[in-house]
Amino acid sequence: MTIRSLLKIISIIAIFTSSIVNAQPNWNAIKANATFIVPDTNYSAPSIQSVNVPGWEDGLYITRDGKHLFSTYLPLDAFSWITDLQANPICFNFDPYFRPPLLGIDTVTNPWGCPNYMNSDIVITERTDTALNFNAWHQSNLHTPMYFEGGACGVLKNSDTFDVFVYTKDLGDSLHMELKMMRNVPVNPSNNSEFTILSSTGQEDNPHIERLNATTLLVFFDRDRYIYYSLSYDNGSTWQTPVKITNVLNDQAPYDVQPHLWSDGTDWWVYFCADNINGKRCIYRSKQQIANDWNSWGARELVIEPDVITSGSGLIFGVGEPTLTQWGDLSFVVVYGNNTLSDTTDVFDCDPWILRRKNSPVNTSIAQSYQPSLLHIYPNPASDNIEIDIQPKSTIEILNIEGQLIKSLKLTDGKTDINISGFARGVYIIRARTDKGILVKNFVKE
Repeated sequence: MTIRSLLKIISIIAIFTSSIVNAQPNWNAIKANATFIVPDTNYSAPSIQSVNVPGWEDGLYITRDGKHLFSTYLPLDAFSWITDLQANPICFNFDPYFRPPLLGIDTVTNPWGCPNYMNSDIVITERTDTALNFNAWHQSNLHTPMYFEGGACGVLKNSDTFDVFVYTKDLGDSLHMELKMMRNVPVNPSNNSEFTILSSTGQEDNPHIERLNATTLLVFFDRDRYIYYSLSYDNGSTWQTPVKITNVLNDQAPYDVQPHLWSDGTDWWVYFCADNINGKRCIYRSKQQIANDWNSWGARELVIEPDVITSGSGLIFGVGEPTLTQWGDLSFVVVYGNNTLSDTTDVFDCDPWILRRKNSPVNTSIAQSYQPSLLHIYPNPASDNIEIDIQPKSTIEILNIEGQLIKSLKLTDGKTDINISGFARGVYIIRARTDKGILVKNFVKE
């Protein structure tokens, strides 16, 4: 996501930040108590990914095998600084807005000789099995100082190689993005073999690439907040003039963005983001109506929209950046925060979440039995003790946000109290292994 994109979004979010009276957000409570509306009954309840950090994770891409997750990363609150930046656009002081971890991002090198600078890099995390949590974020091999980079996406050739890979990179002005492509590169590629495939006076962003046959490639992307597509019939050497999608999509302001293509084995679907009637960003999908016609889409269907923070500690401003595994598990981002703050440098955060498909052939016990409503934790957040209420006999595991096991016990009846007074403050994961599957829910230690 570029500065131009942020400026468009901040004008919408600004209406939520007019009253400033309280302290910093309770991020643990906000993340643990975020709720969503999921009309699609094929999905279980969404959960936050264990790799969430205070920095801004955006522009997600999960590989089809579910083992690699890419993100556009900014080590700061990506919205709060914009008003101050407009007042001092050259050597703006980013220091109050930075949030660790930096993940190796160069916050110094810039063309103006300023003491600090903000740019985005692509970060990556991986896991050896989809039943495991992802490892910690780390910088990808695509990083370059001073540039905005994002929108990573590829078609896997095998477990460790991309057949084709695309991402976006600016031209040094942070406002003009173009699409870069590589062929036959590792899953964590460097930019040594990249070449530009699409560029314009606008900006190309959020690309998604698919291989249709041995020589034909298809790329979807958004340009200036509208969705376009382009085809290549020579394996990516040349591309047709991009076509703006006008059928069903792009039917409302402030536009449809962040397209992601997915096939259910029979039909193609495009997942994308648009505002609902309440002005909040949601994820929708539309089914292709005419085979191989990439401007032929049916009525849009709501996949997920924000609801409330049940603790009352903040607001969810939107969901976006849909990306799916081959089985239909949906990885996406959530933007949330607090609208009554005294510290205006720490207002918003963006984190990766997952919406698992119930009939996914991987992690069947998790995918089919992931029902947080059967697992209750009181109170949440908690300081000294939590009460766990679950009906089936189970083994209870408590993990920290990095996925490390902290405590394990067997539960023979419906309720038990657990002393957490010695736990460090933060978000924890309760995982209950029962004879009916695995149940998962987060709680917060204050």
